[in-house]
Amino acid sequence: MRVVMTAIMVLACLVFLGSGYLYWKDKTSVAAGDRTTVADSGELDEGESTTGDDEDKQDDEKMKQALTLAAHWPEKARDELSDKIQSGDTYKIALVGSLALGGDDGWAAMLQDEMLTAYGEDILDIESFAYDETSTQFIAGDGFDEVVAYKPDLVLYEPFLLNDNWYGSVLDNQANIETFIAAVEDAVVILQPARPVYNGTYYPRQVADLKEFAEKEGIPYLDHWEVWPDYTSEELNDYVVDGESSPSTKGHEIWLDYLKEYFIASEE
Repeated sequence: MRVVMTAIMVLACLVFLGSGYLYWKDKTSVAAGDRTTVADSGELDEGESTTGDDEDKQDDEKMKQALTLAAHWPEKARDELSDKIQSGDTYKIALVGSLALGGDDGWAAMLQDEMLTAYGEDILDIESFAYDETSTQFIAGDGFDEVVAYKPDLVLYEPFLLNDNWYGSVLDNQANIETFIAAVEDAVVILQPARPVYNGTYYPRQVADLKEFAEKEGIPYLDHWEVWPDYTSEELNDYVVDGESSPSTKGHEIWLDYLKEYFIASEE
């Protein structure tokens, strides 16, 4: 009899212990499920990173600043700049023309530095292409191929008009401009004249014709001559070097200041 009672008591203990284990397992499963639900709810745990949101805000601010600086650019150029920033690609600008661009201390090199500083090298890629050629020599030469291979998004083009005036025919200048624009395909091309010539006779008329051609064809034109001394004034001799395409130091500075106002608008 005692043996039977003992067996019953052992069995009861085992049942009790088993029930307790199953109850504990069920409760812990529910708790784990509750934690999963909270995690899945989208609420941030303490210390969870918001890096993605911060990067989006930085990109938006970068876009806003760049488009503010480019406020004077043609609409197509601004739209493409925006697209490049969104895709993470750099916007490529080519400064093309005769030796009027100058060397390391010329307006082109200085403009390049100023723009890269203002916009950032992660936004702009700028190259200068200067050649001692007429417009026809340029179109037929390696320089033309170099610019096209660069695949610019925007070209500031001084179309060798002064070189054509000195060394070649100006009759083909406009045709060569059209050939160049067709070759760079979808790039925005902005025309500008070379530096003024003191007491020029035919050259000022040719520059006026270039401006009229640009207006007729709907090509953006930067008339930097408006900030130089008049070509009939002896004061101009302080800004140019007789017989050279490249202006003097003062000429580069006044040319640069004009272009800076266009390409780097005030953030105010």
